[in-house]
Amino acid sequence: MKNNYERFYDRAIEKLKGLPVEKGTFCPLPFVHVSTMPHGEVKLCCRAQPPHNDRNPYVTDPDFNLEDYWKSEYMNNIRDDLILGNKVKQCQNCWKMEDNDIVSLRMNRITDLMDNEIYRENIENYLKHREVDFKIPLIELKLSNVCNFKCRMCWPKDSSKWMQDWDKVKKFYSEGDQNYIEEIVDKNELRKTRVMNLYEKDEQFVGQLVELMNHVDELEFAGGEPLMDPIHYRVLDSIPHPENVTLKYSTNLSIMKMGKHSVIDLWKKFKSIKLTISIDGHRELNHTIRRGSDWDLLKSNIELVKRELDNLDVIKGTTCISGMNATELGETAEAIVFELGIHWHTSRVQWPDFLHANVLSPEQLQTGIDGLKRVFDSLNTPERRFVSRRQMFEVHLKGAISWLQSCIDTNKHDEKYEAFTKFNGTITEMDDE
Repeated sequence: MKNNYERFYDRAIEKLKGLPVEKGTFCPLPFVHVSTMPHGEVKLCCRAQPPHNDRNPYVTDPDFNLEDYWKSEYMNNIRDDLILGNKVKQCQNCWKMEDNDIVSLRMNRITDLMDNEIYRENIENYLKHREVDFKIPLIELKLSNVCNFKCRMCWPKDSSKWMQDWDKVKKFYSEGDQNYIEEIVDKNELRKTRVMNLYEKDEQFVGQLVELMNHVDELEFAGGEPLMDPIHYRVLDSIPHPENVTLKYSTNLSIMKMGKHSVIDLWKKFKSIKLTISIDGHRELNHTIRRGSDWDLLKSNIELVKRELDNLDVIKGTTCISGMNATELGETAEAIVFELGIHWHTSRVQWPDFLHANVLSPEQLQTGIDGLKRVFDSLNTPERRFVSRRQMFEVHLKGAISWLQSCIDTNKHDEKYEAFTKFNGTITEMDDE
């Protein structure tokens, strides 16, 4: 009998029926999507890695043009590889998850997008003509690093709050990682300004972005914290027909009003709203990992959104599995689903490596597995038998169990645990100052 992961995988792959593509590698995103970073990097998606021995393009590069990038041989070669069954380096995070029976972003996007004519037309056009029009229906924008939280696994590129303390913790990172972030810090004068808003300064890129607003189907915003970013509101104002556009957010949902903007009133103008709320622990654990979070405020804002938005499509809490929360994932899943009343989703810290869940001992990881199994078994009790989207909840519980088991199998406790404890000790000291 197939398990939930296998059933989900088969359902996703079934949506590719009729397309001459290799089902085990094909992903729709390079045909319909671009993803931008606060410092100007352009990626295949939010999870994508740079190509072999190379760097991703930046909107700040002297010769960068978004339309040229979209139609480039670089992009076409990636599209060809995924059609033909070649696992490109940029997509290794999805391959790794699928190898461990975990629902990947690739599988989620096949499931979400392949029934939609807009996305399927882009793909079919490429299969016929090896080209796609400069009409990108799915755009992820990380417009700025402005943020009101200082999460332990974050850094100045993605949170303005981190700049004040970066120099105290950068020693824990590899030399290459330090050089990478230092280049971003220096280039954007973050020690002085803390905030990056280069998209506001790059007139050509902003102009091309506004051009695409005529064709966009779904806009994804992440950050930093997009709901406190003034540029995010400028982009929303540039959309000619908001009633035709879905907005999707990765947010901490701590801010529901920014200046003159009421978030609820703005969202009501759009076709639908999809919210992914970053929640890395239950109550105090979330506050420890995500410095600045307030559980009761989060709960109140979730209730507000559910009460006021008739166009709310999806609302889920996502937990980034790391060494900081792996032992309490069961309690976290229960709090998100049964206290906050939203769906549970997971991602993984794979960088920095000293925060990866595999830094914990096998005994600690087994505690996390036992907690997840307890929640899984509780779904057979009368009071929990009819939990919303039960099958997907089970998929994520099983996926988290599988991930922790892989962390036991590839354990780095002896190599990395000391760095893990010293880093977290340093952060705790900083928080107590």
